[in-house]
Amino acid sequence: MDNKGFTLLETTIVLVIVTIFVLFALTINKHLNSQKLNAAAAMIAEDIRLTQQLNMKQDGLYTMIFDFVNERYYIRKHMVIYKKVYLPGGIDLVYTNFDFDNNPHNGPDHRLSFNTRGEPIRANGVLIGGHLSLKDNDGNTLYVIVASITGRVRIDTSPPP
Repeated sequence: MDNKGFTLLETTIVLVIVTIFVLFALTINKHLNSQKLNAAAAMIAEDIRLTQQLNMKQDGLYTMIFDFVNERYYIRKHMVIYKKVYLPGGIDLVYTNFDFDNNPHNGPDHRLSFNTRGEPIRANGVLIGGHLSLKDNDGNTLYVIVASITGRVRIDTSPPP
């Protein structure tokens, strides 16, 4: 007898193994996206704290500028770029309500600065914080929040009230 085909049992075992590998790969990918989102939020929070500390040194005005189009942000001292950071692939900068110039006619300008006491400040001297939101490819969102009076920076899964 010449048996050159696969039995139903062999085919079923191969399909089960392939299904397990596919499910494992999808789970790993989702976990990696979540880790990239957490890392990007932590990196932004640290750079906000860096900007805060640089302003407290009183050697110039440092401002963070968020660029939605190119998924990056800058720390700028006056007109010179102090640091430029690109977000990891698959992480989107979705929104900020930082409005340094406080002009109601142009909306938020996506700039964040601090005074010499480390408080978030607008150009007119009003103390006001804000937040930004980041999203990964799976639709998960994290918020980096800067408190208005204290300048405390935190990361949360819920938007600020």
